[in-house]
Amino acid sequence: MKKYAFVFLFACCLLSVRTQTLGGVGVYNFLKLPVSARTAALGGGLYAVRENDPALALLNPSMLNPALHTGIALNMADYFSDAVYGNLNYIHHFKQTGTFNFAFNFASYGTFDRYDALGNEEGKFSAGDYALTAGYGREFVDSMFSAGMNVKCIFSSYENYFSAGLGVDFAASYYLPKRGFALTLLLSNIGAQFNPYAQTRERLPFEIQLGLSQKLEHLPVRYSITLQQLQRWNLYNYDPADPFAPTDGNTGNRVPLSAGKKFAENLFRHFVFGLEILPVKYLTFQVSYNYNTHQEMRIFNRRGVAGLAYGVGLHIKQCHVYYARSHGSMASVPNHFTVAVNIQDLMKNKSEKKKYVKIKEQQ
Repeated sequence: MKKYAFVFLFACCLLSVRTQTLGGVGVYNFLKLPVSARTAALGGGLYAVRENDPALALLNPSMLNPALHTGIALNMADYFSDAVYGNLNYIHHFKQTGTFNFAFNFASYGTFDRYDALGNEEGKFSAGDYALTAGYGREFVDSMFSAGMNVKCIFSSYENYFSAGLGVDFAASYYLPKRGFALTLLLSNIGAQFNPYAQTRERLPFEIQLGLSQKLEHLPVRYSITLQQLQRWNLYNYDPADPFAPTDGNTGNRVPLSAGKKFAENLFRHFVFGLEILPVKYLTFQVSYNYNTHQEMRIFNRRGVAGLAYGVGLHIKQCHVYYARSHGSMASVPNHFTVAVNIQDLMKNKSEKKKYVKIKEQQ
């Protein structure tokens, strides 16, 4: 019965995809922000890997498994100006039903001065987005296949404007532990805005991603490749204001890209490349490059590193600490911090230490 229920929910998700637009500007875009410093350092999107990292399950519910039981993660990032965002999630496994994830996301945009139409000051107001998430994941066929789903209750408050909506993520993964290989298909932010800010309902930032990763057998390196925005092929943006675009010397008109160049441009905009270096047990490094971000955020007359992200992870006993910087633009480079622990493992260590001390005292 549980299997049929899961298939039914998946079918509902697929049907709701038809109501989504292919790209475009939507509402609740804070849902697309990186869920942890580790994912931020690896491109900000889907990272297909099965490890004891509870923060990864917030984006990829198919990676929920019994080993993550009592895992908890806190993520914070200073965004632009006074804006900050973050999330907190906790994972619990139930033997009879599967593994669940409970999370709270927020994005606070700071405090603003309020003025009327004549320019008279009327105090201050704040703006923020929030989401409560419940996720479920289950493994199949000797843990080689897994599937998961997130249900998000979304709230948004900008001054006197309030909005609410519901979103669903669905993910399916294939995992080969002997080869360190993982593959995930993710459909994120399927849903609708129930209570719009004004009269017009806006669409959620729906996206299809496909991610794969593999740890090399003879090198302490794991590579990852993520295909983003698969629901939309054309990511190339024609900018008529680009003063450095090639022009026709006779007419002065802008020369459009050839069919081959436009195909290559769109193709590479879908790829995010990442590397995770694991030199020792207690230390990891991450680096990634997002070509689409580079093209969208670059400055025409200056070279920059937009699209580059990097980070470091420290693993001390049961505590995992990650820090990352992502170059989305030259205006600001957000700092991401994530702390993840497993409560059950911490309690085991404490009990083992107490037993060891008692044995020593008896001796």
